[in-house]
Parts: sequence; structure tokens; C-alpha cells
Amino acid sequence: MSRSNLKSRDSRRRLLKLKRELLRRGAPNSLFDFTRYCKVDYQANWHHRFIADKLDDFWRDPYQNRLMLFVPPQHGKSEIACRHFPAYVLGKEPNTKIAAASYSIDLARSFNRDVQRIIESKYYQQVFPETSLNSHNVAADSKGSYLRNTQEFEVVGRSGSYKAVGVMGGLSGRRVDLAIIDDPVKDAMEANSSTYRDRVWEWYINVLETRLHNKSKVVLIMTRWHEDDLAGRLLDRQLGKWKVIKIPAIKESVGE
Repeated sequence: MSRSNLKSRDSRRRLLKLKRELLRRGAPNSLFDFTRYCKVDYQANWHHRFIADKLDDFWRDPYQNRLMLFVPPQHGKSEIACRHFPAYVLGKEPNTKIAAASYSIDLARSFNRDVQRIIESKYYQQVFPETSLNSHNVAADSKGSYLRNTQEFEVVGRSGSYKAVGVMGGLSGRRVDLAIIDDPVKDAMEANSSTYRDRVWEWYINVLETRLHNKSKVVLIMTRWHEDDLAGRLLDRQLGKWKVIKIPAIKESVGE
């Protein structure tokens, strides 16, 4: 390899190292930087920064407790909102009690496992060393150990926790500081079923809302398939409570 090629390679390495260091410094206070730092191969686009910044603003704002993000399919919303956002929150405020719901318990559990992997990563520990998990899987708390399993985990030495449920799943006896609902319906077929829409609504009102307190925050991030879906009913009945952010699949005009 020629001397010029060696210099070029060394220069790229230095630039990459500098970029990683800048991301590490920004990660404690920027969800976007945090995501890019923890996920080295993350390919970010403008809408990923947009989603991360809106979630950051929402979490910081003590007066805004309800957020809806309407995002088309395959736009990377879950990577930020369901994997890195809860890990980021638990790093900043490890006493936070989080409930994360998806249309199926299997998907919710997969998010739980991913959040655990992020928290255990060396990159996360460089940013938030005070937040850690039990080194062993603990299915029940009969011995006073910090829980850690496929459905929930607790932050060691703190009161924070993460509970994964499928929509329709129970949250009995659990206070929720932050609820993240990712796609309460799987697809258009489910959304077109009035019976299913009613069940989702009843779960939200009779299960989730009963676990919230005055300062609880709720994020509903979804692809909308029907005007009478969960988002539509909430906006109809609780319009003033919710901040709504939409990312269209196709930008129809320069002014939007």
C-alpha cells in the first residue's frame, strides 16, 4: 500500500474516532446521538432525527404528557421509539416505570429483549453507567431479586422498571410513568374490524388509563389504517390533551 493510501486510511480512522467521540458526548442529552452511538451501523435519515427530536422534546416538557406520532410502515419508528427511547429514559431517569405495548405480546417481548441488550452494551454503559440490570434472568421476585425476564425487568438499585404487554394484556397493580404504544393494530385487516377497534379502545380506557397518574406520559406511535382507530377515538374525546405529529409517506407540497 502506498504512503498516500496509508495516510488516507489513517485520516478516515481519525475522523471516525472523532465522530464517535462527539456522539458519545452528545448521547446523554440527545436521543438521536444516543441512538447513533449505541447502534454503530445505524443508517439515519432526516425523519429519524425528526422522530428522535420530537421524543426528546416531549420527554423534557413537563406540560406535555400526550404525544401521537403517525408514521408510515417501514420508516424506522420502532428502532427509535420502542428500543432506544425507553433505554435512554431509564439512563436519564432510572426510577421511571415504563409500560410498552404492541399489537402482539411476541412483538412486545422482542422489544423488551432489545432494550435489555442496549442497556447491557458497552456503549450504553459509557453513557449511563448508573443504570444496570440483574446479571441473571429472574422470572419471579420471591427472593427479592431484581426481575429480569422476557416480559419485564427492573433497574438494579433503583425503582425503575420496564413491562412489555400485548394490547389487551394486563397491568394490574402497576403504576406507569411512561407508556409507549407501538402500532396497537397489526394491519388494515385488523383496523377494519369494528370488534377489534372496540377491544383496543376498551383496553386503553379500562387497563392502561387506570395505571396512569397526573404526571404520566403516553406516546402513541402508529400507522393509521382507519379513521375510527385508537388515535381517532382519542382525538375525538381528548383532543386538547394530545400533540399530534405526522410524517407523510409522500410529501405532497413544498409548504407541508
